[in-house]
Amino acid sequence: MEFTKNVEKWHHKHHVVLYDYGRIALGCFLVFKGISFLFNMTALEQILLDSKFYSMATFMAYAVVFLHIVGGAMITVGWHTRSAILVQIPILLCAVLFFTPTHDLFSLYSPFAVALYTLLFLIFYFVGGAGYYSFDHNRAYRYRKTKKSDPQNI
Repeated sequence: MEFTKNVEKWHHKHHVVLYDYGRIALGCFLVFKGISFLFNMTALEQILLDSKFYSMATFMAYAVVFLHIVGGAMITVGWHTRSAILVQIPILLCAVLFFTPTHDLFSLYSPFAVALYTLLFLIFYFVGGAGYYSFDHNRAYRYRKTKKSDPQNI
């Protein structure tokens, strides 16, 4: 926990804009994947049926779509970023561990490689936090500002 606080302090001190662009791109990608799963629900259900999740395939397909769209939007704007990422990690961990790659791993658009890279980026942003340009930082800044101006704290 101390490591993540130190990383977050460094981010807020240096205002690395590229870090925030990466978080926004990751969130937009998750929203895009959620929408593409929504329009191709039968393929997602078939993947879940092939992985031996017979009784819960339809429920899990809709849950994955919902969590990708809502969690991706939260990651994009930086609102409760770590919570949204914490919900996304098990989905992508299951995609990496339980679903065997059907294409060549080193091909350009391998679904397995995309899931693996997305999982690594989620872990990276879980450790680093939301970044400077986010609702999380804005909320924390306002809280510190009101705390300092509160006459009862003096």
